[in-house]
Amino acid sequence: MPYWSVSIPMQTAEGSSGVHVFIVAADRSDQARGHAVAQAEMPKSRRHRRDAALRLEALTVAEINS
Repeated sequence: MPYWSVSIPMQTAEGSSGVHVFIVAADRSDQARGHAVAQAEMPKSRRHRRDAALRLEALTVAEINS
């Protein structure tokens, strides 16, 4: 099963921005996207990014080659 890097841009209420990156195992890129978004919505991830809003329209997925 391949690994994927899913990068989700985020923005705080104060206007700061950054990227939340997830490494996930999935057969296809759309599955990787779904796994990463699900992880990003978990309370632990929200705390990590200090409740910054995700910009899902700018999400990118890249397969990690070994």
